[in-house]
Parts: sequence; structure tokens; C-alpha cells
Amino acid sequence: MYAFPLKTAKENSAVAPSFCKAKYFAFYDGENLNIKRNENTCGRSVMQWLLENNVKKLIIKDIGRNPYKLAQKNNFEFYYAGDNRVETTEILNKIKTSTLEKLSEQKLQEIIENHNGTHHSHEHKHSHNHNNSNKNKNSFIFV
Repeated sequence: MYAFPLKTAKENSAVAPSFCKAKYFAFYDGENLNIKRNENTCGRSVMQWLLENNVKKLIIKDIGRNPYKLAQKNNFEFYYAGDNRVETTEILNKIKTSTLEKLSEQKLQEIIENHNGTHHSHEHKHSHNHNNSNKNKNSFIFV
């Protein structure tokens, strides 16, 4: 089963640039296309949902490290949707004609590094405490 993120629930929607923030996903088994709403809010939960839907082939523009690791652990195959606007019909045509670009490990690492450079990391540690001792203090910076 193939899956790829979509911007809308329309059959000819564009592929969504962000994997974990996509509102919809297309599922394609080689014959039937189903579009399902994505209720998940983080990459790991999206990946778990895809696993529950028997997905093993993921078509992406972008992916973060955590969902990638989970997908890798579950032997997913990764394909590249492309840099430009790509619509569902074009993706389905590429699947049918075996012309989808399978992502190399090097290209996947570049996508992950780019993702981490442009998105907020969820793997951060707070070194400050959250008590109320500074409750009434304001910090101003004048330039």
C-alpha cells in the first residue's frame, strides 16, 4: 500500500509539502485510491496510523527524523514526490508506470536535515524552571 500527504480531500489534490502537518493522506493499493483525514498531530502518530493502514510505501516531499526512524524500523520504502507542485493523478501515473523516484539513503538524510533546519524540533530540553518567581518581572530589549 502506498500513502502520500495531501493538501485537500479532493481526488486531484496537490501533494502536501509537510508530512506530519498534512490534513489528508491518499492511500493507494494499486487499484483503489482512498483519501482519509489525518487526525494526528505529530510525525510518530502519523507513522503509527499509516502502519495500522498497512502502508509500506511512502511518497514524500519532507519528513522529520522521528517518523523516518519509525518508518525505517518497519521497512518502509520511500519515494520522492518532487520539488514542484505535484497532483494526485501525476503520482498515480508514476506508480502505474514505475517512474517514481525511489529515495536513496543519502537523499533521505538531506531531506531530514533540511526538515530539521526549517521546522521546530520536538527534541529539546528546558534548562530553565517554570516556577512563578519571575511572574511580575518584564524583560525589554531596546535596539
